[in-house]
Amino acid sequence: MTDFDLILIAQSDVVDYDAYSKFPVDRLELFETMTYPRMVRHQGKFRSHLDILNFARDGKYYAEADYEGRRKLLNIWNLPSASGVHLANFLLGYGIKVKVINNIDSEWDWFVESYQKCSKPPLVGISSTFYLAWSQVKPIVKQIRQLDKDVKIVVGGALMNGESTTKGQPSFEKMMRKLDINYILHAFNSEFDLRDLILNLKNDRDTKVVANSCQLNASEISEEEYFVSPTKWHEPLLADAPASYDKLNLPFLNRTIQIRTASGCPFACSFCSYPVTAGGWKTLDIEHVRAHLDSVMRIPGIDRIIFIDDTFNVPKKRFKDLLKVFCEYDFEWFSFLRVQYVDDEVMSLMKESGCKGVYLGIESSNDVILENMNKKAKRADFIRGLELLNKYDILSLAAFVIGFPGETEETLQDNVDFIENYGIDYYSLKEFFYIPNTKVDQDRDKYNLTGMGAKWQHETMDSDTASRLKLEMFKKIKNSTFIDPDTSLWYFAYLYDQGFETETIFQAQTQINDLMLSQLSGDFSDSHPSYDNLKKIMANIR
Repeated sequence: MTDFDLILIAQSDVVDYDAYSKFPVDRLELFETMTYPRMVRHQGKFRSHLDILNFARDGKYYAEADYEGRRKLLNIWNLPSASGVHLANFLLGYGIKVKVINNIDSEWDWFVESYQKCSKPPLVGISSTFYLAWSQVKPIVKQIRQLDKDVKIVVGGALMNGESTTKGQPSFEKMMRKLDINYILHAFNSEFDLRDLILNLKNDRDTKVVANSCQLNASEISEEEYFVSPTKWHEPLLADAPASYDKLNLPFLNRTIQIRTASGCPFACSFCSYPVTAGGWKTLDIEHVRAHLDSVMRIPGIDRIIFIDDTFNVPKKRFKDLLKVFCEYDFEWFSFLRVQYVDDEVMSLMKESGCKGVYLGIESSNDVILENMNKKAKRADFIRGLELLNKYDILSLAAFVIGFPGETEETLQDNVDFIENYGIDYYSLKEFFYIPNTKVDQDRDKYNLTGMGAKWQHETMDSDTASRLKLEMFKKIKNSTFIDPDTSLWYFAYLYDQGFETETIFQAQTQINDLMLSQLSGDFSDSHPSYDNLKKIMANIR
């Protein structure tokens, strides 16, 4: 028997394309801002960009394949998650055996096989890192319960932390009863709590001592009792994490793995809550980074890394030291980049060390909006950084926020002109999302900002107008290639991992964008020439 202490479900698809497909295309104006430019309608249904590529190459969609087939088809959630690998690496240091299910939609058969081989039912964990609502957790719990109604389930991650921060721990009871969840771990850094929960369950000890937990129908607790344990702050797990990646069984890996060298962010952008919730900014020292790289590079076939640090290139001296270490290895890499802080020496080292592409959180090219966002950068700073990226032929993926307080049609036209004229390879557009406990929330009276989340309004714009203007920008921009803001850097890195050359990615995405532009004009023909063009492009990608 192969016993696991934890089977961890790292991620799953978060978009319900079938639900969008029920919208009537003859009333496109009612829902076009929800579907475009995120998806393409083909053969009567809305599909992801990657599913359009699946059909062009393999003649089938992801949902039509069996699990083995899904692992071979393109799906962004097949890209190995950072959270699953990170947790398995950490827990191994305590003798805890973890089976990582990277994408439950592709690996359910692996889940069933692993669960049934255990002599004692393991704890099942669900990471909510990419979920925005309980509705995305519900089908996973239901699927697991159908396999074994008595399984113990724990849910943790970003959604749980956000719910705890905004609504408080007592609010979990209703959803835990409704969905039949045994444990919630709600801390921002919950690795130690998960460790304690597993060890206590494994050794038949009381789980009530586990910090930052909500428990229902759990060990040592009566059927009717809902228990909330005391909260405790944990520093982010950096130097305490072992470098044991090469000792893990990760069959979903191809050529790419994600790791981090820091936690938190030293900046305080007005729209972002991360610097507060992360409890400060912490970095991993260079020798620990080297140890992690050594471990990663011992995994057969791995030669590409995505560094998920929010602020990778600050401070500059540390970044230069990291780049010099990277030069000692043979891998290509992607990362986030504060492009306003690069110079020629840094960019030269990035190129030499294998940098393939970077994500730029530019957000706006208008200096007034940048000031409102507290971005600590100006338009001229971004222009200078982009010139260096283009000089060294490093791909750029620039993200823009649409509708931040102060935004007007004129400031958005500045963004259009900027994208068109300064050599941005790929761009994304996403409406401002109003988050509580942020600086802009504190300044809401200043901007007459009301609403929350995706629905808001302020003195100069509202969310519906921002969505409409986003589509107008997409129609106008010709000199850069749109890429979905929800996947952006990962989309490019994943296709590269799957054997796409950079020129092929550009060609394929250009055809997908042409399809969306045609559909926005009312042409939903499955005979659109872009489909034949995609078949030709995909013919050599196997």
